[in-house]
Amino acid sequence: MIHPRVLPYPLQPAQTTQHPEQTLDAAGVLGCPLRDFLEKQGCNPTGIHMNTLEDQAIAQKLTQRFYKLKIQGTQTYYWDIVTGGEVQAMHLIGVVMQLRSQSIERAKRIVSMANFKPLWKQPVYLPNKPVIVLFHGLYRPNLWRSPDITPNPEGNAERFFEHLNDVLDCDDKTNYLLDVLAWRYQHPNQPKPHIALYLFGEQGGAGKSTFAETLTHVFGRESVKTVNTTKELTSKGSVDYWSRTWLVVEEAQVSQGTALYDNIKSFTGTDEIDADKKYENVSKHQIPAQLVMLSNRPPAFIENNDRRFFVCRWHLDIDTPQDRQQYFTTYRRWLESGGYEAIAGHLATREISADLYQAAPMTPEKVQALAFQTDPVVEDIQEFLAEKTTYGLFTTDNFNDIWRKYSVKSTQRKHKMAEAGLLSYGRTLIDGKQPTVWYRNTDKIYPPVGKYGLYVELVSGQTVKADDALCRFRGDFH
Repeated sequence: MIHPRVLPYPLQPAQTTQHPEQTLDAAGVLGCPLRDFLEKQGCNPTGIHMNTLEDQAIAQKLTQRFYKLKIQGTQTYYWDIVTGGEVQAMHLIGVVMQLRSQSIERAKRIVSMANFKPLWKQPVYLPNKPVIVLFHGLYRPNLWRSPDITPNPEGNAERFFEHLNDVLDCDDKTNYLLDVLAWRYQHPNQPKPHIALYLFGEQGGAGKSTFAETLTHVFGRESVKTVNTTKELTSKGSVDYWSRTWLVVEEAQVSQGTALYDNIKSFTGTDEIDADKKYENVSKHQIPAQLVMLSNRPPAFIENNDRRFFVCRWHLDIDTPQDRQQYFTTYRRWLESGGYEAIAGHLATREISADLYQAAPMTPEKVQALAFQTDPVVEDIQEFLAEKTTYGLFTTDNFNDIWRKYSVKSTQRKHKMAEAGLLSYGRTLIDGKQPTVWYRNTDKIYPPVGKYGLYVELVSGQTVKADDALCRFRGDFH
C-alpha cells in the first residue's frame, strides 16, 4: 500500500516576507492611508509641514515599487515590479498625481526626491523570495511566484495516491515518485537530485497531461516550465527552460547519439552550466529544473550504465471510453475542490525515505527498454524507405527532415542509416556528378562495366539503372 509517511510537524516552505506589490492600493502606491503610514514610520508631524512628510512617504513607497533600470540619452527608464514592464519618469509622475489629485509640479518634485535602487534586469529563480531580491550585492528580478493554492496538511490526499497507483500499478514506484515530488517541494533551493522522470503510455486517456497540470497547480505556474516537443531543448537559449523547479516535455522523442540526448544528459547531471542565450554571450547559468518527459512510447535512448532516468509506464487499465471519461471527471472534480491543496499539504509534510542522490531505481520498464531498444531515428528512416519502394539508391540528403527532427549529428548519420538496413556503396557517376550512395541490404547492386553504368535489382525483381534508381528527395532542411 502507499504509505503517506507524514512528519510529526508540517514542513512548510519558508514564509515569504510581505512585499510591496501585495499591499498596493488602486493608485498602485500606498496600501494604507498616508497618515497611518507616517505613524508606522515613527514620524511625528508636529512642527513640520505635513506636505513635506507626505512627499517623503510617497517617494519612499515609489522606491519600493520602481527600480532604476537604465539611462538612454536624456531618458531614465524604470522597472515596475507590479506590471513587469519598463516605464519612464512621466509614468511615475502620473502614478503620484492619482493620489489626492496632486498637482503635476508637486508630483515631479516627489519623483525627483526619490532615491531609486539600480536594478540588473538579468533574472534569478529563488523560490519563496520576494519579487526583487538582493543577489550577490545586486538587485535583480525573481522569476518565482507563489502558487495560487495554499497547502493543506490536514487535507486527505488519498485520492492522489490511488490515482498514481492506478497508472503506475506499483506501490514502490508510486512511493518513489512521491518522494521525488516531496523533496523538491520541501527543499526548493537545494541542488536538484540528478534524476529525470520518463513516463510513457498510450496517447490520450491515461492522464499524463493531468499530472503535468497538477505539478503546475501545486508548485506554482512560474515553477513549472512546459514545452510541447523536445525541439525547444536544442534551440539557442534553451538554458532558459531549465531555470525553474520542473521542466516538462509533453511529446518526448529522443535518440542516442543526438545533440538533444547530449543536452539532456548534461543538463540533468549538473546544477550550473556555461551556455549562451539569444542575443547574449556565453555566461554561467543556474539550471535547477528537474526534467519530466512524457511520451507515447518506451525510451529508445537508455544506455546500459544509465543512472539518471526513472522509467515508468503510465497506463490506466479501463476498458470503455465512457468509464475512462467518468474516472477523470471524478478525479478532476476532486482536484478542483481541495485536492491540489491536499497534495501540497502532503508533499510539505511527507517523510522522505528514498535517497534521491543515488541512481534512479531499475524498474521493469527500464530493464525492458535496455533489452529491446528501438531508435526513433532508425524507425523513421525505415518508414521513409518503405514509402520509396521504386527507388534503390539513397544519399544522406534524402533524410534531412529526419536529421533535423532529432538533431542528429553529421558524424552519427551513417550509423543510423546502417542500423536502418542501408549499405554504403560509395561514389558512383550519376548525371555528371559522383554522389556517395546507399542501397537496401535486400537489394542487389551491379557495378558499372565498360560503357554500362551502375544498376540496382530491387527486391521486387525489377532492375533499374542508377539515374532512375536514385531518390532525389531532399526534404525541407537547409
